[in-house]
Amino acid sequence: MDDLDILILNALQEDGRTPFTQIAKKAGVAESTIRSRYTSLAERGIVQTIAVVDPFSLGHNAPALIGIFAEPGKVHAVAGALEKLAEISYLVLTLGRYDLVVEVFCRDREHLTDLITNQIQLISGIRGTETLVIGKIFKLSFFWKFESDSQIGWGKIC
Repeated sequence: MDDLDILILNALQEDGRTPFTQIAKKAGVAESTIRSRYTSLAERGIVQTIAVVDPFSLGHNAPALIGIFAEPGKVHAVAGALEKLAEISYLVLTLGRYDLVVEVFCRDREHLTDLITNQIQLISGIRGTETLVIGKIFKLSFFWKFESDSQIGWGKIC
Protein backbone atom coordinates (compact mmCIF):
# COMPACT_ATOMS: atom_id res chain seq x y z
CA MET A 1 0.00 0.00 0.00
CA ASP A 2 1.22 3.44 -0.82
CA ASP A 3 0.11 6.98 0.02
CA LEU A 4 -2.54 6.98 -2.75
CA ASP A 5 -4.15 3.79 -1.42
CA ILE A 6 -4.18 5.29 2.08
CA LEU A 7 -5.73 8.52 0.78
CA ILE A 8 -8.50 6.46 -0.88
CA LEU A 9 -9.16 4.46 2.30
CA ASN A 10 -9.28 7.57 4.48
CA ALA A 11 -11.59 9.42 2.09
CA LEU A 12 -14.01 6.50 1.90
CA GLN A 13 -14.00 6.03 5.67
CA GLU A 14 -14.97 9.68 6.14
CA ASP A 15 -17.84 9.20 3.66
CA GLY A 16 -18.27 5.89 1.87
CA ARG A 17 -20.20 7.64 -0.89
CA THR A 18 -17.40 10.04 -1.82
CA PRO A 19 -17.23 10.10 -5.63
CA PHE A 20 -14.02 8.79 -7.17
CA THR A 21 -13.81 12.07 -9.12
CA GLN A 22 -13.59 14.00 -5.84
CA ILE A 23 -10.88 11.69 -4.47
CA ALA A 24 -8.98 11.97 -7.77
CA LYS A 25 -9.10 15.76 -7.61
CA LYS A 26 -7.74 15.73 -4.05
CA ALA A 27 -4.98 13.30 -5.07
CA GLY A 28 -4.15 15.06 -8.33
CA VAL A 29 -4.67 11.93 -10.44
CA ALA A 30 -7.19 10.70 -13.00
CA GLU A 31 -10.52 9.29 -11.83
CA SER A 32 -9.68 6.04 -13.63
CA THR A 33 -6.60 5.69 -11.41
CA ILE A 34 -8.76 5.93 -8.28
CA ARG A 35 -11.28 3.44 -9.70
CA SER A 36 -8.48 0.99 -10.57
CA ARG A 37 -6.84 1.35 -7.16
CA TYR A 38 -10.18 0.88 -5.38
CA THR A 39 -10.87 -2.26 -7.41
CA SER A 40 -7.46 -3.63 -6.46
CA LEU A 41 -8.03 -2.84 -2.76
CA ALA A 42 -11.40 -4.60 -2.90
CA GLU A 43 -10.04 -7.66 -4.74
CA ARG A 44 -7.27 -8.00 -2.14
CA GLY A 45 -9.84 -7.88 0.68
CA ILE A 46 -8.46 -4.66 2.14
CA VAL A 47 -11.71 -2.73 1.71
CA GLN A 48 -15.35 -3.82 1.56
CA THR A 49 -18.36 -1.77 0.64
CA ILE A 50 -21.12 -2.42 3.18
CA ALA A 51 -24.07 -0.65 4.78
CA VAL A 52 -23.70 -0.17 8.52
CA VAL A 53 -27.07 -0.41 10.25
CA ASP A 54 -27.69 1.28 13.61
CA PRO A 55 -29.19 -1.52 15.76
CA PHE A 56 -30.77 1.00 18.17
CA SER A 57 -32.80 2.55 15.35
CA LEU A 58 -34.27 -0.91 14.72
CA GLY A 59 -35.29 -1.41 18.33
CA HIS A 60 -32.36 -3.52 19.51
CA ASN A 61 -31.91 -1.70 22.82
CA ALA A 62 -30.22 -4.39 24.93
CA PRO A 63 -26.57 -4.57 23.89
CA ALA A 64 -24.13 -6.67 25.88
CA LEU A 65 -20.63 -8.09 25.85
CA ILE A 66 -20.36 -11.74 26.84
CA GLY A 67 -17.14 -13.35 27.99
CA ILE A 68 -17.15 -17.07 27.23
CA PHE A 69 -15.12 -19.79 28.91
CA ALA A 70 -14.61 -22.81 26.64
CA GLU A 71 -13.57 -26.33 27.54
CA PRO A 72 -9.94 -27.07 26.66
CA GLY A 73 -9.54 -27.79 22.96
CA LYS A 74 -13.12 -26.71 22.14
CA VAL A 75 -12.71 -22.98 21.46
CA HIS A 76 -12.84 -23.28 17.65
CA ALA A 77 -15.91 -25.52 17.73
CA VAL A 78 -17.63 -23.13 20.14
CA ALA A 79 -16.74 -20.16 17.91
CA GLY A 80 -18.18 -22.00 14.92
CA ALA A 81 -21.48 -22.50 16.72
CA LEU A 82 -21.57 -18.90 17.97
CA GLU A 83 -20.97 -17.54 14.44
CA LYS A 84 -24.39 -18.84 13.44
CA LEU A 85 -26.32 -16.73 15.97
CA ALA A 86 -27.83 -13.65 14.32
CA GLU A 87 -27.63 -11.50 17.47
CA ILE A 88 -23.84 -11.74 17.57
CA SER A 89 -22.17 -8.85 15.77
CA TYR A 90 -18.62 -9.36 17.01
CA LEU A 91 -16.82 -12.58 17.96
CA VAL A 92 -13.16 -12.77 18.93
CA LEU A 93 -10.76 -15.24 20.49
CA THR A 94 -8.91 -13.59 23.36
CA LEU A 95 -5.75 -14.45 25.25
CA GLY A 96 -6.89 -13.13 28.61
CA ARG A 97 -9.56 -14.01 31.16
CA TYR A 98 -12.06 -15.27 28.55
CA ASP A 99 -11.51 -17.65 25.68
CA LEU A 100 -13.99 -15.78 23.50
CA VAL A 101 -15.77 -12.44 23.72
CA VAL A 102 -18.95 -11.66 21.79
CA GLU A 103 -20.97 -8.51 21.34
CA VAL A 104 -24.72 -8.95 21.01
CA PHE A 105 -27.61 -6.64 20.21
CA CYS A 106 -30.94 -7.87 21.54
CA ARG A 107 -34.38 -6.25 21.47
CA ASP A 108 -34.74 -6.15 25.25
CA ARG A 109 -33.54 -7.86 28.42
CA GLU A 110 -35.96 -10.74 27.94
CA HIS A 111 -34.46 -11.41 24.50
CA LEU A 112 -30.94 -11.12 25.98
CA THR A 113 -31.79 -13.55 28.79
CA ASP A 114 -33.27 -16.04 26.32
CA LEU A 115 -30.24 -15.79 24.03
CA ILE A 116 -27.82 -16.48 26.87
CA THR A 117 -29.72 -19.17 28.76
CA ASN A 118 -31.45 -21.01 25.93
CA GLN A 119 -28.89 -20.71 23.15
CA ILE A 120 -25.37 -19.66 24.12
CA GLN A 121 -25.03 -21.58 27.39
CA LEU A 122 -26.36 -24.76 25.72
CA ILE A 123 -23.61 -24.85 23.09
CA SER A 124 -21.44 -27.91 23.55
CA GLY A 125 -17.99 -26.94 24.81
CA ILE A 126 -19.01 -23.85 26.77
CA ARG A 127 -18.24 -24.18 30.46
CA GLY A 128 -19.39 -20.71 31.52
CA THR A 129 -20.26 -17.15 30.53
CA GLU A 130 -20.04 -13.69 32.06
CA THR A 131 -22.36 -11.02 30.73
CA LEU A 132 -21.58 -7.32 30.77
CA VAL A 133 -24.77 -5.41 29.99
CA ILE A 134 -23.92 -2.19 28.17
CA GLY A 135 -25.52 0.77 29.90
CA LYS A 136 -24.27 3.52 27.61
CA ILE A 137 -22.12 3.62 24.50
CA PHE A 138 -19.77 6.59 24.49
CA LYS A 139 -18.18 5.82 21.15
CA LEU A 140 -19.11 3.46 18.35
CA SER A 141 -16.93 3.89 15.30
CA PHE A 142 -15.79 1.97 12.28
CA PHE A 143 -13.25 4.65 11.36
CA TRP A 144 -9.51 4.04 11.57
CA LYS A 145 -7.13 6.69 10.27
CA PHE A 146 -4.41 5.12 8.18
CA GLU A 147 -0.98 6.65 7.84
CA SER A 148 1.77 5.90 5.39
CA ASP A 149 5.03 4.35 6.57
CA SER A 150 6.78 7.67 5.93
CA GLN A 151 4.28 9.52 8.17
CA ILE A 152 4.83 7.17 11.11
CA GLY A 153 8.53 6.64 10.66
CA TRP A 154 8.50 2.91 9.89
CA GLY A 155 10.59 3.46 6.79
CA LYS A 156 13.35 4.90 8.97
CA ILE A 157 13.36 1.98 11.37
CA CYS A 158 13.19 -0.95 8.94
